[in-house]
Amino acid sequence: MNDNEKKSGDWKLIVGGIALIVVLFIGIKFIFWGLDQAIPKPPADVSQSVPDTSTGGEEAPSFCVHCGKALPDSFQWGQFCPYCGEKNEQ
Repeated sequence: MNDNEKKSGDWKLIVGGIALIVVLFIGIKFIFWGLDQAIPKPPADVSQSVPDTSTGGEEAPSFCVHCGKALPDSFQWGQFCPYCGEKNEQ
């Protein structure tokens, strides 16, 4: 085997390797796309994104009943204290 044949074989090997990687990448993308189409996504649960307003409109606490630290203005009854981790219930 002379040098000319060896060089032509090298670039064919490199191009073949790159083509194999591209084909495998596209194949895996296609498989995951098919799985995404075959497996239905569960509907979004609206109750998780809507805050619970059934507490009767009572004013939220301004401090934690467990640790006594001031709570943020957006704090509502039933949430956990960001400082001590205890649940503040009415």
